[in-house]
Amino acid sequence: MIKKRYPLKSHHIEEHETNIYVSIEIEENKIKIKYEIIGDLLSYNFPKVTKQKRANELWRDTCFELFIANYSSEEYYEINTSPSTEWNAYHFTSYKNEMKASDVFSVPNISFYQLDKRYEFSFEMTFRKDIFEKELLVNLAVILLDQKGIRHFYTIHRQNKSPNFHDREWHTLISH
Repeated sequence: MIKKRYPLKSHHIEEHETNIYVSIEIEENKIKIKYEIIGDLLSYNFPKVTKQKRANELWRDTCFELFIANYSSEEYYEINTSPSTEWNAYHFTSYKNEMKASDVFSVPNISFYQLDKRYEFSFEMTFRKDIFEKELLVNLAVILLDQKGIRHFYTIHRQNKSPNFHDREWHTLISH
C-alpha cells in the first residue's frame, strides 16, 4: 500500500496566497486522490456540476490531474478530473506520443465540498491489476482558472521553466 501527502508548488507569483495539498493512496487495484485548496477561493472558477462523462481538454478550466507510470517503462497514463464531474484517462506510449483514451481505469467516484476558504476535491478509481509494478513515477497537478481567465499551475516539483506535467523530471518516485 502507498499513502503519501504532498504540498503543491505554484509556477506563478501568486496575487493571492493559495496553499494546495494532495494525498495519494494506492492499494491493490484502487487509487484514491484528495486535493485540498486553502485560500481565497473567490478568485478562482470552479465549473458547475454536469452529467458525469468523459471529456477532453479539461485543462482549459480548473482541473485536477494525475500522471502515473511504471518506473521501468516509457509509457504512462494521465487522468484528468473536473469539479464538473467530467473526466478522462489517457495512455501515452512515451513522452506525449500516441495519446489515446484508456479503458484500464473505472469511471471515477468524484466528490468535493467547499467552505469559505477551503475546497476539497477527491476521486477514487479502480484499475486493471496487471498495469502497475512496485515502483511508480507520479505527478500530481492542479490547474486553477482564475476569474480573469488566467491559469495557475501547481505541481509537486517546480522547475525553472514553463509547466510540463508530462516531463518525467517533474515526477516523484513512490513504491509499495
